[in-house]
Amino acid sequence: MKPENAYTTGIFTVGMLFFICGFTTWLNAVLIPYLKVACELNNFQAYFVTLVFYLACAAVIFPTLRLLRQADHASVMVIGLMLVTAGALIFIPAALLRTYPLFLLSLLVAGAGVGLLHAAAGIGLSAYGGGGAMRRRTAMNACGKAAGALGLLAIGGVLFRNIDGLEASIRMAEGASRAAELDTLSHKIVLPCLAIALSLLAATFWVKFAPLPSVAAENSGARREEKAQRSGGPHLLRLWLGGLALFLFAGAEVVGIVSIALYGKSAGMSLEAAKALPACSLLAAILGCLLSAALVPKHICRERTLAVCAALGVIFSVAAVSAPGWLSLAFVALLAMAAAPVWPFVFSLTAKAGRGDRASAAMLSAGALGGALLPLAYGYLADAVGARQAYWILAPCYAFILLYAVANLPSAGEAKAKK
Repeated sequence: MKPENAYTTGIFTVGMLFFICGFTTWLNAVLIPYLKVACELNNFQAYFVTLVFYLACAAVIFPTLRLLRQADHASVMVIGLMLVTAGALIFIPAALLRTYPLFLLSLLVAGAGVGLLHAAAGIGLSAYGGGGAMRRRTAMNACGKAAGALGLLAIGGVLFRNIDGLEASIRMAEGASRAAELDTLSHKIVLPCLAIALSLLAATFWVKFAPLPSVAAENSGARREEKAQRSGGPHLLRLWLGGLALFLFAGAEVVGIVSIALYGKSAGMSLEAAKALPACSLLAAILGCLLSAALVPKHICRERTLAVCAALGVIFSVAAVSAPGWLSLAFVALLAMAAAPVWPFVFSLTAKAGRGDRASAAMLSAGALGGALLPLAYGYLADAVGARQAYWILAPCYAFILLYAVANLPSAGEAKAKK
C-alpha cells in the first residue's frame, strides 16, 4: 500500500476512534438524569456515573502504554473497542433488572475501553504525519464533541420521550405499579445499546483488517537520554502544574456539560426539554474549537488564547451562579465554549516539560481523574446547597488555569522570535 494511502487510512481510523470516544463519553450527560429517575437516586449517587467511568479511563492509561510496547497498535485498538462493546452489552441486563450497581459495572468496562482507545488514538495521532500536531489534536477534539452532540440528541430522544408524564405517573404510583412504571423507563435503553454494540463491532472489524501504518513505540536510547535531560526540577514542576491544570480543566468541563440537564430541570424546565441542553453545550464547545483553530497561532499565540479562555471560564462560572433564570443556564452552556480549546493548549505546553509517552500518559490520567472526582463533588454540593450554588466549584478551577496560562506567557523577545 502506498504511504500516502496508509496515512489517510490511519488518520480516518484515528478520527473514527475519537468519534467513538466522544459519543460514548458524553452519553453520560443523559445517563445521569435518566438513571437518577429510573433508579431513584439523589444527585450524589447519580454522579457515580462519571466517577466509575473516568476512574476506569485513568486506571488503564499506563497499562495501555505497556501494552502498546508489546503488541501492535491495531490490536490495542481492537481490545479497546471490544471493551466498549462489552460495556454496551452489559447495559442490557442492567436495564432489564434495573440494578444500579450493574449499570455502574457496564460503565466501568466501557470507561476502560474508552481510556485505552483514547491513549492509543492519541499516540497514533502524534505518529501519523509531521508538524501541526496541535492543530490535529484540536480537530479531533472537535470531532469528539460533534459525536457527543449527535449521541445526546439521538439517545436522549429515545430515553426522554414522554418522560415527564412517566415521571409524574411514577410519583403517584405505589408498590407493584410503581415498579412497573420504573421498569418501563429502564427498558427504553435496551434497543439503543444493541444498536451501539453492533456499530462498535463493525468498527472493530474495520480496525482489525484495515491497512494501518505501523506506530513504533518510543524505546530508543536517544529518546531515553532526551527524557533524562528533562527530568530536572523545573521541568518536573511544570509537568506537575500542567497535570493539575488538566485535572481541574477536565473536571470543570465535565461538570459544566453533564450537570446542565438536571440544572435545567431544577430551574423549571421539563426533563424532556432539558435533555437538549448538554447537546447545546457541546455545540458551543465545537464553536470554541473552530474559533481557536482559525485564530491560533496566526492571530494570537496559544498561551494568550489559553489565558483568555480561562478568564472567560472564571467569568461564566460566577455568572452562572449570579445571573437570574434562563440567563444562568446560558452561562453554563457557554462554559463549554470557553473550555473547548483548553485541553490541546495545556497538553502541548505541558508536553515540553516531559517528552515521551509516559508524560503524555500521566497527563491523560490526570485529566481522567478530574472528570471522575469533580462531578461527584458537584453532586454532593448540589444536594447540600442546590444545583445553582454548586457551580461555585468551577471558578477556582478556571482561576488556577488562568494563573498557569499567565505563568507560561512568552516574553516580548520570545514572541518576536516566534513571528
